[in-house]
Amino acid sequence: MLLRYHITVALGLLAWYAGVVFAAGQSEGEIAYKCVTAGPKTCFLNVVKLQDANHKLKLVDIEDKTILNIKGGSIVALQTQHCSSVFAKLEKVSIGRVGLKELCFAPSFVYVSAEHNRIRTLHVPEAAPGAYRVEVLRLNDNQLESVESMRAFVALKELHLERNALSTLDMACFAEMPKLEKLYLAYNRLNVIASTVSELSLPALSVLALQNNTLTVFDLRTWSLPNLELLELSANNLTKVSGLDNVQALSDISLAGNRWQCHELDQMLEQLEKNDVTVKDGDLNCGGIRNSSICCTPVEQPMEETLQTKLAKFDTLRERYGEMEARFNEAVQKTIDDFEAKIRGLKKSYEKRIEEVVPVTTTKPETMDGENDEEERSTTDETAVEPVAKAALCDECVCSKESMDKVESKLAELEQKLVDNNALLKGLKDNQSQFSYMTVVAKHEFRTAVKRGEYKLKELSSMLAMLREHVKQKST
Repeated sequence: MLLRYHITVALGLLAWYAGVVFAAGQSEGEIAYKCVTAGPKTCFLNVVKLQDANHKLKLVDIEDKTILNIKGGSIVALQTQHCSSVFAKLEKVSIGRVGLKELCFAPSFVYVSAEHNRIRTLHVPEAAPGAYRVEVLRLNDNQLESVESMRAFVALKELHLERNALSTLDMACFAEMPKLEKLYLAYNRLNVIASTVSELSLPALSVLALQNNTLTVFDLRTWSLPNLELLELSANNLTKVSGLDNVQALSDISLAGNRWQCHELDQMLEQLEKNDVTVKDGDLNCGGIRNSSICCTPVEQPMEETLQTKLAKFDTLRERYGEMEARFNEAVQKTIDDFEAKIRGLKKSYEKRIEEVVPVTTTKPETMDGENDEEERSTTDETAVEPVAKAALCDECVCSKESMDKVESKLAELEQKLVDNNALLKGLKDNQSQFSYMTVVAKHEFRTAVKRGEYKLKELSSMLAMLREHVKQKST
């Protein structure tokens, strides 16, 4: 009896801890749990197991609760059926590490947290505009590849998407979120951030975190961010950022760990200094420019010898292009001449054979009584048909199926050669335009280098004249 009592108490405590109730009385395909109440409006569950997404989930005493907190367990998916039934009146939902792959949303949700799971899919059923009330959404450390389904969250204020699997992002997804204040997108795979709307306006956005992605350029020129105060851009592959002068409220920015070109970085830092923006980080072992510690790569100006070498290569390539174009034109003309000669030969052969066909006719003496008229008509018909038969036989000889097949094959071969030659000619013309552009650039760089050398010589001459004057004064 004592042992049975202890077992009963232990099972009761376990049921209280896990929140599992009425396993024997539940219907088939339904899993029921009882809340371990942490407050008058809170349903707290330590462990929830839902291995089959098709199973119904029942919370026995959830009617008067608005907050659900699931600490742990194993939940494969929460689909639309769950949000439309058991979660329909909840406002705040927090889900711990349960291996969740799918998450549903109810219009009543205001706060949702499902961090450190495996979420790939969000179930957001279509509803009337403004039906969804979610303001804070924490989905960091999941496996999301798209945020398209979040367009309906027009009341959103704070969004955490750090450490997901985003590679591209269309900011138009947030265009209908006038209350969005904080957007965290760090530690993804973002290499392209753009907007399909002509003018993106996020009037309430104050924090935009994009650090630790793979961005190469970032353009803010068509964005309206009147309240943006913090912009995180560190640890990307950025070489240029455009439109920072439009962000008037910006106070802090991170820039370290990128691939800035010194000229672009200098212009950007100059603009940031004018707007009193603080660069909050820096690179190691880097002197930086404009009193910063942000590393950059200077663009090396080509030397005069390099320009001369490029010009010499260009002349060689232009000569080779001229030779190839001449050979190509000769080959095309030769192919056309050969084809026309073959056509002329075939026409002459055909005309000669036609001339060799001589009509043969026979006449019969007239009879008084009209006898043998039928025989005469038969003979006349045969003699009239004979030239036609010979002509037909001649036509078959000149334009037989085998001959026509050969001609068609030759024509197809010639057509393919013309197509290939046209493609080659187009490529050569493209190369010619590229070479022309390279010539213009090279000449411009060469002239720039020459002018730079002239200025340097003038400067040296001036310094030499000053030195001579100084020596002259010393000697006197």
